[in-house]
Amino acid sequence: MTIALGLACLLAAVPTSYAAAQDDAVPEAGDPAEAPTPAKAKKKAKGKKKAQGVWKVKLDEARLSADLFTGDSAPDTMANLFASVSAGMQSGAWEYALGLRADAQVQGGNPDFSRGRLDYAENYARWRGEDRRITVGAQNVLWGRVDEISPIDRMSRVDLTRLVLDKQPERRRAVPAVRWEEFLGDYKLDAVWLPAFDAAVMPHLDSAWHPVDTVAGRVLGIGSVPLAIGAAVREDAHGSGGGGVRLTRAGGGVDYGLSVQRVRQSLPYYRIGAGTLTGVHPYTWVVGGELETQKAGATWRMEAAWSSDVPVTFASGQMGLQNGWDVVLGTEFFPGDAETRVTLQLAGHKTLVHAPILDRDEVYALTGEVEHPFAQGRWRFNLRFVSGLGERDIYLNPRLAYLGIDQHEFYLAGHAFSGTDKSLGGYYQDKDLIEVGWRARF
Repeated sequence: MTIALGLACLLAAVPTSYAAAQDDAVPEAGDPAEAPTPAKAKKKAKGKKKAQGVWKVKLDEARLSADLFTGDSAPDTMANLFASVSAGMQSGAWEYALGLRADAQVQGGNPDFSRGRLDYAENYARWRGEDRRITVGAQNVLWGRVDEISPIDRMSRVDLTRLVLDKQPERRRAVPAVRWEEFLGDYKLDAVWLPAFDAAVMPHLDSAWHPVDTVAGRVLGIGSVPLAIGAAVREDAHGSGGGGVRLTRAGGGVDYGLSVQRVRQSLPYYRIGAGTLTGVHPYTWVVGGELETQKAGATWRMEAAWSSDVPVTFASGQMGLQNGWDVVLGTEFFPGDAETRVTLQLAGHKTLVHAPILDRDEVYALTGEVEHPFAQGRWRFNLRFVSGLGERDIYLNPRLAYLGIDQHEFYLAGHAFSGTDKSLGGYYQDKDLIEVGWRARF
């Protein structure tokens, strides 16, 4: 299995925008004391006009976590810090957003490292019409309907800094794009162009979560690679990111969509060379379809995609490009007291090859999440899991969170990995950890 396909079996951000200020509350009918007067109406209109042209700056989110590794061959500890700030303004049909995020990681033990980075968040100018929306700048672009594994989510920029420890929305970052959205009744036409390619955000080379281990000579998705021992890891990312068109329809009991993309995959595939491992991002055609409906008290989702130019490594060590298929079937339902939420997904990938390759040419997995709030919503238990089908590949993430303080969350979580040599769970099976953390959303 390729590095990109392996991560896809575990690895959609929710766009943020700045809406216009809400209107003042409307007085109840028949209350003459609160009836609007011409003076009040004039003052209200003036206030709305002023609010429309004012920048609003805020701290969006902050997170802090401390991790303790339990494996003998893993580092000892890791700490993570994240914060994002944004500013927004709306003036008539125009909307502007500025955003910046800061990330820092410290890893203790062998090996150890520390790193701090600044990155752009959403920074765009957007024009809104009655049936049209045009956005230019860095923005979140998420196509698809299923959770965690989306075959048609090829526009977004993957954040691999913490591998899969966070949910998918937190593993996506904004991309430089020009986007035209046309609303045609129940239909929506979405066209996106990525003028500059920005590859996935990768962990530090010494991080426990990097997909290449140059000490032991391993590459995620391929397994043991003797040539990787002591190899220099490089990145080959340049040029345009490509683009695509998506047509979706909502309503009538069944939502569906079709999309065509010519894009470069965000995650790198490591080409093996003499003393080097080069992360490449080949262009690929992606033709996808999606469905969503509600039946028998559950929401059902499906995505399928055909991809050209899927990178593989042949037994000779040479890299090649082949065609491939991906299919995901998912459901979401609330059993019992309707407070517990269950999400299940069955995912499959097939690379169409006719020669021996080092990657896995077939990958099947069952993924899911169980979430249960209790104590009047002040506490929440969550369990995410991935189980490989046909080949052992296990990831478990139990999590207990306290939400009794408004806008704040304190949690205790565990992350356990297990599997065969070429699977994600097997590659990280000595990286089990216990995590305590805090986050706040404003």
